[in-house]
Amino acid sequence: MRDGIRARLGKQGAEIASIRGTMQALAEGEWMDKGYLQRRIQDLELKLIDVQSELTEIEYTYNKNLA
Repeated sequence: MRDGIRARLGKQGAEIASIRGTMQALAEGEWMDKGYLQRRIQDLELKLIDVQSELTEIEYTYNKNLA
């Protein structure tokens, strides 16, 4: 696997870990109101969409390099 692809995968893994940490904090927090939680969940959903798009692009690039 090329170093560039490996680095991109590592970055996405770190982003997923960050999202999971935020979700855990939201689940454990008792001080947040419903509106705040909804906004944070929307933010996390957008981050996950970005991660998914990047992973799709990485897969395409990897497959292209194999051909």
